[in-house]
Amino acid sequence: MCLTIAIPEARVVRAPVLLRWMRTAAAYWIESDEEGALYVAVFNDFPNSAEAVARLLSEADDLRDVRIALDGRPIVNHAFFSESLLCYGRSLHAPSDDCRRWAISAKADRACADRSCVSPCWLICSACLMRPRDQQPAQRLEASSFTELARHAEVEWCPRLHL
Repeated sequence: MCLTIAIPEARVVRAPVLLRWMRTAAAYWIESDEEGALYVAVFNDFPNSAEAVARLLSEADDLRDVRIALDGRPIVNHAFFSESLLCYGRSLHAPSDDCRRWAISAKADRACADRSCVSPCWLICSACLMRPRDQQPAQRLEASSFTELARHAEVEWCPRLHL
């Protein structure tokens, strides 16, 4: 997969460590658009580069003006995406069934009344009509497939999800 991150020049100037992490990408450059100059980093080996991406995004701090795209599809919810990056990083140091175990544990900690969730990922709740974790049961997400739900939760890229 190819992950592209574009950060406004003003942000990079204020936090030069961002440039160091952008240089870990397969390619990076500066481009301009109607809003000004952007530093662009392309990680062609994502999710193998997930650790560097997570570090870059953590250094960016406020992600409101950062543009992220996965295989050309814009990442809409940066918070979900960042959370999934951190979860994937933790999973690399855990047994292969850790994701399912973590999903069961996280489900017990949430306020969902239905404990029958079969989702293999704690970032997606399948019990409440497979709604993402940020929505209330009354605001159920209609989706035709688990893949769509995973995409909505910004976690479909995760190799441990086994879609």
